[in-house]
Amino acid sequence: MGLLSKHLSEARLSRIKPFIRGELLDIGCQRGQLGHLVADKITSYTGVDISADAIADARIQKPHAQFVALNIDQDPLPFENQFDTIVMSALIEHIFNLRLLGDGLSRALKPGGRIVLTTPTPFGNDVVHRIGAMLGLFSKAAADDHIVIFNRKRCEIFASEFGLKLSHYQSFQMGCNQLAVLEK
Repeated sequence: MGLLSKHLSEARLSRIKPFIRGELLDIGCQRGQLGHLVADKITSYTGVDISADAIADARIQKPHAQFVALNIDQDPLPFENQFDTIVMSALIEHIFNLRLLGDGLSRALKPGGRIVLTTPTPFGNDVVHRIGAMLGLFSKAAADDHIVIFNRKRCEIFASEFGLKLSHYQSFQMGCNQLAVLEK
């Protein structure tokens, strides 16, 4: 983990939090920390992560939440018309199979539901993140694992491919990161 990684995570949370409501699906949940931080805004919490160890820890720490160990790049999301909000924070840029993911997201959302995602901007990824990773400020492994870098137009295209609409977009952290809200 880089020196500024925790700060970046907290900044993403501050941007995401206003859009969270109802039944929440947190994809890339790690140990389910987001559920605790937004408990006053949600009615249920479900976390999905690729790490079976993280999911096992989360189940012990948060027995009232639901957790699923799943590789969303290979396995379809097992949810149907269930969530008011789906969060993917600093995750979509790591996904190769966007078709599988998009289909699963669209199916998992209730009508009127929203997907809240953060991802680096092209400038943030190609310039700032790469230099920061070389200096030890950000995670080098995360920078090396980025597959697709989104901009506003790519967020709009991704949304429309799955029957969604980009309802809110903003860049933050001096244009290095972006928040997109997609609605069903």
